[in-house]
Amino acid sequence: MHDVPSSPGEQITARTLEFCRELRAGGLAITPARVIDALRALPHVDCTLPEDFRLALRLNLASSHADEIIFNRVFNRYFLGQDDGHSPSSGIRGESARGQLGHQPKALDQAVATAPEHASTQAHARAVDLTNRWDPAAPPLAQIIRELARRLATRPSRRYQSGRHGDRVDLRRSLRRSARYGLELLGLAYAKPKRRRTRLVMLCDVSGSMDAFNPFLLQLLFGLAQALRNSRTFVFSTQISDITAALRRRSSADALREIANTVRHWSGGTDIGAALAQLNRQVLRTGSASATVAVIISDGYDNGPIERIDHEMAALGRRVAKVVWINPMYGASTFQVRAAGLRAALPHVDHFLPAFDARALKVLVRELARV
Repeated sequence: MHDVPSSPGEQITARTLEFCRELRAGGLAITPARVIDALRALPHVDCTLPEDFRLALRLNLASSHADEIIFNRVFNRYFLGQDDGHSPSSGIRGESARGQLGHQPKALDQAVATAPEHASTQAHARAVDLTNRWDPAAPPLAQIIRELARRLATRPSRRYQSGRHGDRVDLRRSLRRSARYGLELLGLAYAKPKRRRTRLVMLCDVSGSMDAFNPFLLQLLFGLAQALRNSRTFVFSTQISDITAALRRRSSADALREIANTVRHWSGGTDIGAALAQLNRQVLRTGSASATVAVIISDGYDNGPIERIDHEMAALGRRVAKVVWINPMYGASTFQVRAAGLRAALPHVDHFLPAFDARALKVLVRELARV
């Protein structure tokens, strides 16, 4: 079963995500939060009018006159087929472009942020310059990531330890303390569960449909790997690669260069089932299931057998204590679960959460604290 955008709303959302990747390739720095804002704006404009569509995107994606010059050049080339020779031709051309923009339903009620270009099973063996996808101007995430790491990597034990507050009275310690005062209870002692370290295994989707969120996700992966020395991090598209050692580098620039040199399938197709199978059989065969949390970061678009995702997710649930699925597109106000791969996975997921910028990351931490 192939996850291909079918409705007009899904198609224009998919093209918008492709367009954002073209803008980034053209030199425009776009944060994941801006992509989400642009997608949120689409239902509120008449996309049958190209200038209204252009304005909605430009207001959210360009923040200076220099940005507008890049934006207009790439927009004209990508959507209207007017290539000025500044960059390679791609995207929608000529009459086809005007046709797609001219027949979109008003308000795009069905357009959601989960309809990127359809997943592909084709592998791409090429080097990707990840340093261009690292956003040095992004707000610092270190403090939030440390809190997230603490939430993900500690769990309550069956054993208890003394504490100033707790969910149970430590009767033995209370009596021992009262013995000094003739067994008169002047105050109660409490006990709280000990916290045990958890092994964290992260699996991040780096297929083409996730490119728009690379700047944020790279910071997240690097930060968690630095904060959790017992974690392991894998990236996948049509293949899966262990990037744990690279993320241990002290410098993010060194880490990005090493990852780019070793992961040659970045921005390729998607095979979630194969990645899960390899994770289950080669990584999670050893170690305590009760001490392991799996974190999957993906939009859920996939062209492999959906039954395989269902089977491997069920196996994953038996090998770990919790499964956390992070979908960057979940931040869109019109989000709906349309990807067949995501629909197959969700019954096996313990926590389904968004993360695409610092604010969403705080929500993720808060939700994990509640559960």
